[in-house]
Amino acid sequence: MLTQPAMLTSITGGNRGIGLQIIKTLLESGTSSDGTPYRIYLGSRDLQAGKDVAAGLATAHGNTVSAIQLDITSPESVNAAVATVKADSARLDVLINNAGVNYPNIEDEATKMRTLYDINVIGTWRVTDAFKALLLTQPAEAKKEKRIIHVTSSMGSIASRFNPEFEFYHQPYTAYRCTKAALGMLTACHAYELKDDDVKVHALDPAWAATEFGGGDPAVTRELGAVDPKVSGHACRYIVEGKRDHESNVMVSIHGQTYPW
Repeated sequence: MLTQPAMLTSITGGNRGIGLQIIKTLLESGTSSDGTPYRIYLGSRDLQAGKDVAAGLATAHGNTVSAIQLDITSPESVNAAVATVKADSARLDVLINNAGVNYPNIEDEATKMRTLYDINVIGTWRVTDAFKALLLTQPAEAKKEKRIIHVTSSMGSIASRFNPEFEFYHQPYTAYRCTKAALGMLTACHAYELKDDDVKVHALDPAWAATEFGGGDPAVTRELGAVDPKVSGHACRYIVEGKRDHESNVMVSIHGQTYPW
């Protein structure tokens, strides 16, 4: 059991891409906003892959990273991850629902819609619902800021879909858009449900980042204008640190941008 009131943070899909960059950015910040170290639970479907990544991360200032097996489509996996965090720390302060997919090569649209919804929406709900009790637990020695961050996409903004000036206006991706729009409603529902429990709920658009997401080649997407994943990581860190608490009922993004639902 931890005796120091570290900032306990769990992130899904933390072994690569934007999830890994978020972890690196939090670690590079030194300590959390209240001066205590980060205790990060790196969620990975492949536990060994998560352990390998965690072992290579530079930690200082008392920060620690532990890999946990976490497949958001599996109730058993999610419940086991919650049990691990509970046994280790007895609470959670920040939950970052980063895991998500887009499978553009699935030809049947109905199959694609169903597959993406199961992961991007139901999976996110499942993780949040399972970790909720730990998020509502406050340490006796210090009150911590409690946060849930759903990593979404500006392509899920319904209002932006009608805006010809929106940068992704001409991109189809109907199934992906629909799941991210649903994630916006899930964010709103979680915010309503937890408004009296001092849990802040955010939707983060990390922008189009140069990662392997959706089968992309980071080198190619960078040439096409994708941002460095570090930018996405910093945007998430600002939310964790409370620097964007004044922005509510919107999707927050990089460089101070917001998008309407």
